[in-house]
Order: sequence, then structure tokens, then C-alpha cells
Amino acid sequence: MQFKKQFLAGSILAVSVMGLSACLGGGSGSDNPATTTGPAVFSLQVLHFADMDGDDNVALNSVANLSGLLNQFRSQMPNNTLVVSSGDNYIPGPRLSASEDPTVQTVLRDVRGSTTIRTSIGRADMAFLDAMAVQASAVGNHELDLGTSEFRTIFAPDVRSGGTDVRWNGAQFPYLSFNADFSKDSNLNGALNGNATPIKANGAKASDVRGGLTGWVTAEVAGQTIGIIGASSPTFPSITSTGGITFEGGAAGGAVDIDALAASIQRGVDQMTAAGINKIVLLAHMQQIRVEEQLAERLRNVDIIVAGGSNARLGNTRLRPGEASQGQYPKLFQSPTNMVALVNVDGDYKYLGRLIAPFDADGKLVASGIDRTVSDAYATSTSDTAGGVTPNANVVKIRDALKNVIASKDGNVFGNSAVYLDGRRTAVRTEETNLGNLTADANLAYAQLFDPGVQISLKNGGGLRSDIGFIETQPGSTTTTFKPIAANPGVRAEGAISQLSIENSLRFNNQLVVVSVTAQRLKELMEHGVAATAAGATPGQFPQVGGFSFSFDPARAARTTGAAGSSSDGTGQRIRSLKVGNDVVVQNGVLVGDPNRTFKMVTLNFLADIGTTGVGGDSYPFQVLAQQSRLNLASANPIDSNAFTSANTFAAKGGEQDALARFLRRFTTTAKYNLAETPVAGDTRIQNLSARNDTVLQ
Repeated sequence: MQFKKQFLAGSILAVSVMGLSACLGGGSGSDNPATTTGPAVFSLQVLHFADMDGDDNVALNSVANLSGLLNQFRSQMPNNTLVVSSGDNYIPGPRLSASEDPTVQTVLRDVRGSTTIRTSIGRADMAFLDAMAVQASAVGNHELDLGTSEFRTIFAPDVRSGGTDVRWNGAQFPYLSFNADFSKDSNLNGALNGNATPIKANGAKASDVRGGLTGWVTAEVAGQTIGIIGASSPTFPSITSTGGITFEGGAAGGAVDIDALAASIQRGVDQMTAAGINKIVLLAHMQQIRVEEQLAERLRNVDIIVAGGSNARLGNTRLRPGEASQGQYPKLFQSPTNMVALVNVDGDYKYLGRLIAPFDADGKLVASGIDRTVSDAYATSTSDTAGGVTPNANVVKIRDALKNVIASKDGNVFGNSAVYLDGRRTAVRTEETNLGNLTADANLAYAQLFDPGVQISLKNGGGLRSDIGFIETQPGSTTTTFKPIAANPGVRAEGAISQLSIENSLRFNNQLVVVSVTAQRLKELMEHGVAATAAGATPGQFPQVGGFSFSFDPARAARTTGAAGSSSDGTGQRIRSLKVGNDVVVQNGVLVGDPNRTFKMVTLNFLADIGTTGVGGDSYPFQVLAQQSRLNLASANPIDSNAFTSANTFAAKGGEQDALARFLRRFTTTAKYNLAETPVAGDTRIQNLSARNDTVLQ
């Protein structure tokens, strides 16, 4: 293992100043590097891409050709190649959702070589990267859009029964971010279903950290040790669902403190140089390429920076028709110790970046030896074999399976929304959301087709698994906007809600039941629903409701879970007001009127079914089954049978998917759903008194 060059404070500092003056202002790409180097003795080929988060059709139509181009370049330098991504390998949308379909599961079992694989959203995207032998990726913001639990489900292994039940063998590469602290996130820092935490120590070989999270790893390339370190923008908490993850390098107001960010990354780089590593690649997902440029000028001993998140289209002569270059490939910068090559390509598999980086015997990048007629961003094609390449067979299989699902399910439209429907884990488990309201109302309207006397609806936030909409962060921006679901050209229009969206959001398709609950029981249920609410907590039991409204004070005593059927509400004092229609049930925290008067409620069988613990799903304190006066909608007869024969949907009768599909078809085909998501202070059904005043009884 070779040792990292040392910074000579005198002579190199003088030429560093000259180099900085030549390369500042966007990194002009000087071929007259200031740092003195010896002759090149080793060449590293870095193949890279990122930001597959814009257009599903472009990505799916380009990935096969990219895989063939990658194979061609790798075959030219089979022992000297490193394949990496700088993050945003997927995004919520049709492609992510289609990954869950049983037909895709069949393909994944084939390409992954396991008959026990269980598909889930996003796993086909991981399978793309694995088929192309990606060796490491930075953590991008879109990896976290659905929360840290879904992130783990997508990239980390899930192996049970002592290793015989491989439900998912996980990404075959590590996710990297040195300036991120994953240890405080409950979804990442502990064992799950017998699987160890995916958080691993720094410094291992990349091949030993498959499906893991860490700051930096190594890879052996032609007998040389390459250090690979990741970094994520400290703006992530303001643009995605970071859970308990914290990021170093941020400033007040969510901006980047470039000096603090560089200092954080430098600590990891220094660990690598202390270990004798003298060739270092930084995978950075900073959203704005100017941030990576500033890092290139500040970081010591980093040789190559692969940028991400900005979609900056660096390129020389091989761009797609009609697309202009936004800078030379690579850009060259002088750091305090060495020349740095900065690369970036546009997303959606439209380009494969190819950097052939020569190094001298001391591990210094010989920047003057980079040939921009070979090192470039290579445009891919929507034709699989364009350029005479042979696409990766497994990539083609996965791509075709996804496209078939999208064509059949995403074109089966049931309604329309003019707004983003918020089903993100961090929202539905902590506050009222417009998607929570929509699905609770759909369940209520559905139940009334069987029994017009049903008054209220209750479901758990944990039963909502995804949003229906598009989270947009423009390249080069740190501002996030929430939009209705994007159009799928040739399949459906913008805002059109399809079978695919419904199945993805209501993944469990819980069966609906009608039960009678007393006023006392209703208060108990709501006390339980908000009992686990606390700063940073995202309890699955948090309610989403229809037909009634309530307020709660999270600073007051929470209900303690008691035995099912108990008449006591524990010590719960959080529910301050509750009203069903004009019937006041709770005022100033006290039950009003006859505590034994009843309301018919539609809820999920998951919540109402009393198990061996004496409580229902998510520990809801429903009455025991024998006392529920229960109506199972799956086996019940609707009042008007024509409502079911004239408007058949894709789902079986009695479940949440059928309820939402019929509700959308009934109410939103002519007038789009337009109730936008509100901040907590604007919520009216579930009023959190730490954020607003109580208006339930007004």
C-alpha cells in the first residue's frame, strides 16, 4: 500500500496560490496544473452516474443502453475500473411503485438467484445498480423522501430463519455519507427482524459493507487501494424526510456552512491518509455544484470529486442532441495539496461519466495527463444497442418488467387530484394530512353504502405507505415544492390517480369493518392514537380520521395501554375537545353527556381484531370481538348492489383499495380533488394544541 503525499508548506504553497488563481471562478479546467507531479504510473477509470430522479420514461428507456456502454468501457480496462453513483438512485413515483408488483418479484428472483426474494418499492432500482456492479453510492436526498424506514427496506438485507429465508439480499454496495450521523435514527441504528443494523464502521472494503451505511470504504483496483468517501448536503433536513439522521456542515436557516462542511469531510479524509491511502474519491451529493467546487478548493488530499444532485451537465463533445454543456469534463481545481478533478453528469441514465485519471508513483493525480477526447460524459440512447453495445441482460429483464407494470396499472385511472397528496411517513404518523383525510373519507363513504348509519372513520397513519404526488427539488436548488403526481406521457395525465398509486399508498389493503363504539371508548381510542406523539417520534398508531374532529395537547399525560374492554382511559389527559357532527363528546378534557351512547365507526380489521395481547393492531384498545356488533364489509351485502356491478375496480370488495378507487371515481373524475396539504397550524380535524388554538367546538 502506497503512502499519501505530504504537504510541503513552503514550495507547494507558492504554486498552490498560482493554481488557485487559475482555477477559481468555476474551475476553468487548466491543463497547466500548479502541483508538481511525476510521470503517470497508474490509471484509474471511474465510471459514474447519478440523479435518476427526473423522468421515469427517460430513465427506463435509457438504462439498458447505459449498461451496455458501461460494459464496453469496463472491458477496455477490466482491472482498473471503479463504478460509482453520487446518489438519488430512485424517487417516489410509478417506477418505484411498480417494483412491488408480483410480476417484478418473479424477475427479481430470477436475476438475484433466490426463490424467496420478496419485492418492495424501490428494490428494482437497487437491482439495476447491482446488475451494473456499482461499488459505492453517496446518500442522496431522494433516497430519504419516504423516510428512513423505507430507505432501509430498499437497500438493506432482510434475511430470516437463520439465513434460509432471504427475503431481500440488499444492495450489493454500501451507501456512504461521512458527515451524516445515522446512529440516532431508530429505523437504522438497531436490529430489525433478526437483521443487524446496517450502520457499519468506517474503513472496511466496499465489498464487505454490502447493504450497509458508513462514511468511507476502500476498493482494490489493479493492486492499488482506492479510498471512497461520501458526503451529503446539510440542507437535507429541509428538503426530505431525514428522520433522526443529523448532518454536519449546516448553518442557520438550513444553509451550507462550507468551512464547517469541509472540516467534517476532512476528518474522514485524514483517517484515510493516516491509513496510508493515497488515492481518494469523494462521492458528494450537494445539490449545487458550486458547493462541490468550493470543497475541491478546500479539501486536502482528495483527488477526484464525483458530484451529485445538481444535474450539472459537464461534457465535452458527446452530448445528446439539443443539450448544451455546462462546463468541461472534468473541471480541474487546485486544493491546498494537489490538483482535483471534479466530474458530474446529467441524470435519468442519460449520460455515463467516464474519467480516466492518471496517477504518479506518489499517488498524485497527473491532471495534465487527462485526455478530454476520452474522458467525457457519454450520451446514452433510447435504443438498447445504439453504438454497437450489448446491454446487460438482467437490466433489460428488470426494465421490461417495470415498463409492463407501469403500462398496465398506471394507465388504469380512477380519479384526479390538483394537489400533492401527503402520505409521507413523517407526516401521516405525526399530523393530519390531506391523503389521510381523503382515505378516511373514502372508507366512510364506502361503509355508508352498506350501512347509512355509519358516522365516523378511523385508520392508523402507519397504514399509509406512500404519497401520491411529486416532490420536486430543482437541480441547483435547495427549495422543495410538492406537486400533484407527474404525468406519465402516453399513459396518463398529470394529477391522474391510477391503480398503481392506490396500490402503493394502501399497500396493506386492510379490510374494512364497522363496529359500534361508546363515547367513552371513542375518547380512549383517540387518547391511544396520540399517546406516543413526541418530538421526533413517528408512531404508526397516530390516527387519520373522518366524520369527527378533536384536539390534543401533547404536553399532557399520555394514556397508558390497558386491557381490552376496560372502561378506564388509563391516565390519558391529552384529548381536550372532540365532536362528532354537532355532538360534543369531550370538552376541556372531560367527557360530555352519556358516556355509553354509541357511534358506528368504520375502521380497519387490523386495528379492531383483538389478538393474544388483548388489544388490536398498533395496540388500539377496541372491545373484544364478541362485543363489537361487527359488520365485515368483505362479506356484507351493499344496500345498492348496482353500485358494485356498474363500477368494478381492480380490488376485491371490502378493502381500502376498493374504497379509495370507488371514492375517486365517484367524486373526482369531473372535479379534481383540490384540498391542499396544510401545516400543523392549519389542521382542523386533528388539532395539535402545541401548534394552534383549539377551535373544535366553535
